[in-house]
Formats: sequence, structure tokens, C-alpha cells
Amino acid sequence: MSKKTTATATQENQVEVLSIQDKKFIDVEMVDVMAQAHNAGLKRSELVFQVANASKSLVKDCTKVKWELIFADFENRLVNTKEILPSTARNYRVEVVKILKADGIEKPKGNSKTAKHEQAKKANKDAIDKKYKHESIENLTSNIVQLAGLTDKDSVQKFKEVTSVMLKKTKEKAEQDKQNESQELKDFKSEYSTWFNGLLKTQEGRTELVALRLNKEVRAVLIKVTN
Repeated sequence: MSKKTTATATQENQVEVLSIQDKKFIDVEMVDVMAQAHNAGLKRSELVFQVANASKSLVKDCTKVKWELIFADFENRLVNTKEILPSTARNYRVEVVKILKADGIEKPKGNSKTAKHEQAKKANKDAIDKKYKHESIENLTSNIVQLAGLTDKDSVQKFKEVTSVMLKKTKEKAEQDKQNESQELKDFKSEYSTWFNGLLKTQEGRTELVALRLNKEVRAVLIKVTN
């Protein structure tokens, strides 16, 4: 029984099609490489990145319809020519798109009024982020204080602008601090767990541990490590 993929591109009012060159590119640079990834074990992530990087030239600045056609064809070929399950093919598509997004390449929004509005909104947000990229949270906070009492249109707009950037930077800093703290704790546990387990292996080490139990500072360390 042959496998069937559910991958489809939006067909409404669609006149754009993939060229022979496009299909050959998808087959050789994306599908064949991803099929290797499917059977490559530890090399899989490397090959997924390779597919994403290769696909940049095909999807960059393309239309929404062409984007959908490219990835629908990508999924279909994985399933129908490489005998990869539809769910797995879909996951590969998601991985590739995620890498492209991290590099600033996203699926176009289309040409509707809503899509154009969203594109303009995103472009404006990106411009604001770029404008204040190198501003510290302290400087942004100072600007907010200076703008807080002003009521003219430009000042009110700038107040909203600076406030949104400051809140975003504050959130990002808090998340980064949390990650750093978690890594420090992991390193701490790893270092002292190795030391602790080493002492358990010998009678001399176990005797030393018994003596150290009387030391409050060492006991606090052991509790932190073993929790």
C-alpha cells in the first residue's frame, strides 16, 4: 500500500507553478540531502542545516504561493520517492523553516490588505528594534522618565516606542540571566557531584565525608548538590 502525504499548497486563484529547474533543485539539493539526514544518525542536524542553507536561494524573496509550492513539493517527494512517513516529512519541513526563520527568511504574508498591514507592522517593529539595538536598559529608562510628562504627539509616540523596547530588552535580559544561572548551577552540581562520588568509592574517602558532615558549610554544599 503506497504512502500518501497530506502536504498541499494553497490553490485559491493560484497561477504560479514551479519550474523544471525549481523541481530539480528541490529534488537534488533538498530531498536527496534530507533523505541522507534521515539515515545519518548523529549527522542529521548538520544535514538539516545544509538543506536549509541550500533552500535560501530558492525561497528568498519568493511569493507566498511559491513558498507553499516549494515545501509541499519537498514533503511530497520525501514521502513518495524516499519512503519517509508523512508525519516525519512534515517535521523535517518544520525544522528547515525554523532555521530559515532564525536567519530572517520567513514565509511571505501574501497580498491581501491584512497581509500588507501585518508586513508594514513587522517592518516598523524591526526598524524600531534596530534603532535602539545598542541602547542600554538604563538609558531607555532615563528616556522614558524624561518623556513621561510630555503630551505632544511626537513625545507620546516616542514614549510608547521606547517603553516597548525597554520592556522587550528587560524580558530578554531576565531570560538570559535565568539561563546563565541555570548553567552555573549545572556546572556547580557537576563539579561537586564528581568530587562527592569520588569520595564514596574508597574507605578513606567515606571517612573523610563523615568528618565533613560536622562542617556546616560543607553540609550546605552537599544538600545543594544532592537536591
